[in-house]
Amino acid sequence: MSGRRLNLQHLQVFLYVTLTLGTAFATGRKYFHLSNAQGGQDGQIAIPQMDMIAAQPKRSLAEIRAFALQLVNRDRQLNGLPPLVADELLTEAAQRHAEDMLQRQYFSHTNPEGRSPMDRFIALGGRGGVGENIMEQKGTLGLVLNYKLIERFQKDWMHSEGHRQNILCPEFTRFGFGIALNSARGEVYAVQMFALPAQ
Repeated sequence: MSGRRLNLQHLQVFLYVTLTLGTAFATGRKYFHLSNAQGGQDGQIAIPQMDMIAAQPKRSLAEIRAFALQLVNRDRQLNGLPPLVADELLTEAAQRHAEDMLQRQYFSHTNPEGRSPMDRFIALGGRGGVGENIMEQKGTLGLVLNYKLIERFQKDWMHSEGHRQNILCPEFTRFGFGIALNSARGEVYAVQMFALPAQ
């Protein structure tokens, strides 16, 4: 009888350890592996550009902007579209809007004065119709600018129909990216801007 009880206890311990290890493996896989899957019925999102080890380190704003453009063009290429080119005025408009949302604590394509993405672009001397994607994340203390953050934002935009339409719009030729972060408050605002060819 005691032998059966001992075997049952061993089995329970074995099952507990197996379940615990399985959960830890699944969690670790999620932490160390980026996965995108399909971006939606109207567009596909490509595999991540790098593994989680390379995605973790802090990056400069210039590196983040270059990576944001790389991800957009990765997904456009997968969907048979030509690449976008970086545009300085779009980038400035996107950066100013990201910083303004962070500073004044709002989340909208239209600022408190009622200025639209097109208004803000024209005010900087820009020309051509524009599109805009925005992203807000709050409550994550210790945030840093890294590739993991930008890959996740791109994935979320691609899984959202309206945002995906901007990314995969065949008429857009130019791209700008802005991001503003407050690590102490765990807040980040990101802005993608797209533009038609200047007339």
